[in-house]
Amino acid sequence: MKPLSLIIVEDSLDDTLLILHELKRGGFKVEHLRVETSEELSHAMAKREWDLIICDHNLPEFNAPAALEIIKSCDIDIPFIIVSNMIGEEVAVEAMRAGAHDYILKNNLARLVPVVRRALFDANVRLERKKAEQALQESEARFRRLADNAQDLIYRIKLHPSRSFEYVSPSSLKIIGYTPEEHYADPELAFRIVHPEDKEILESMSKGKTKFAKPLVIRWVHKSGSTVWVEQRNVPLHDDSGKLVAIEGIARDITDRVINEQKLKTSHAQIEALSNRILEAMEEERARLSRELHDELGQALTAVKLDLQLLQDTLNFEKNEDDTLKQSINLVDYTIDIVRRQSVSLRPPVLDDLGLIPALENMIKGFNKRTGIDMGLINNGLPSRLPGHLETALYRCIQESLTNIARHAKAENAFVKIKNNNRKIFVSVIDDGVGFEPDKLTVSSEHIGLTGIQERIRLLGGRFKVESAPERGTKILIIVPWKLNVRGALTG
Repeated sequence: MKPLSLIIVEDSLDDTLLILHELKRGGFKVEHLRVETSEELSHAMAKREWDLIICDHNLPEFNAPAALEIIKSCDIDIPFIIVSNMIGEEVAVEAMRAGAHDYILKNNLARLVPVVRRALFDANVRLERKKAEQALQESEARFRRLADNAQDLIYRIKLHPSRSFEYVSPSSLKIIGYTPEEHYADPELAFRIVHPEDKEILESMSKGKTKFAKPLVIRWVHKSGSTVWVEQRNVPLHDDSGKLVAIEGIARDITDRVINEQKLKTSHAQIEALSNRILEAMEEERARLSRELHDELGQALTAVKLDLQLLQDTLNFEKNEDDTLKQSINLVDYTIDIVRRQSVSLRPPVLDDLGLIPALENMIKGFNKRTGIDMGLINNGLPSRLPGHLETALYRCIQESLTNIARHAKAENAFVKIKNNNRKIFVSVIDDGVGFEPDKLTVSSEHIGLTGIQERIRLLGGRFKVESAPERGTKILIIVPWKLNVRGALTG
């Protein structure tokens, strides 16, 4: 136990010894100094810190009121107990008003230990309270320094019993053009300068109807008239009954971010529109070339063939000349076949005339013949016709997938599976080839086809996925949305 450091203001040594004896009997270890004059008390107070002062009320050259004045001048909170022979009630009350904590008559020293304990306890409580108040003041000062210099707007708004701003940081001037003082003077300022379309959001928040866990994005009208986008993070404060009484929060100006996001969305929309137009233009050009190859060049070659056959039937050629003519006719036949196949490759007429499934059947038949890979088609209930843009996109994606299989897969078997659930179309292209690692695939001239598939599917609002591994084959999965209208007709 720490010794009790004690000043005894007393001119009687016997009385001093009685006080010390009573304290020791009460369990205190005491370090004491006896003084008799104001000079001695002042010197003792300046020398070190003390736990307690016990003072006689009247000394030949000194008294308790004078001692209290010295204590006050030192600005020290120290228990001061008067121990005296005779002290009237009025004098005792006056001494208590002057700062004494208690008084005891010398003929009743049995009260000394309880009084000292209580005085020390009260002093410790006052000390802890003072430390807490100082810590709170320092904390508030640190908060205010941070808040006053923060770029974000920090605020506290009281909602009950009436609305008022209790704190608004200086950054409000920069963000929305109004000073903290303007907020303090006008409790309804925030509700007047909120964007008209967001006023309901603010009112809902002030009534506790908004989810405070999520940031709140809201627009304000700057003092200059411009619109400011702000992201607010709010903390609700409730009283003991659960009533929302205040809101504390931080608001960040995100106007630049919102503007950039809007520009980015516009840019994406423009790019998407351009991508759609490019794909449409490609299909239109393919269709035009297909028609020209089939109609004009095909007809011209057919006419040449007929002329050669007529010439062969009409004129008598020697054997070597007749053989040359037959070779020319065969070459024209071969050229007509190439033109027909190229025409179909550019834009198969069956896709426009009969739909996706017949076009795929023709494509797979040609694929089997050219590559020797056993390729099959499984159709689980796909309607006979889809919207034109959807048929074209799926046909091109499957065509590109088959091209990749022919070039890279080294597969023996493969199949295309199509199914639907009246909401989405699922297309799988699966082979048993060498496979690859999709994560390591880089965009190059050899792999641009997968990127093209992905872009087509993205423009349809669908999903594209590649599942593969070395020596495990490859599965390409395409999912695109579609729906039936109330009459059962397909819509895109």
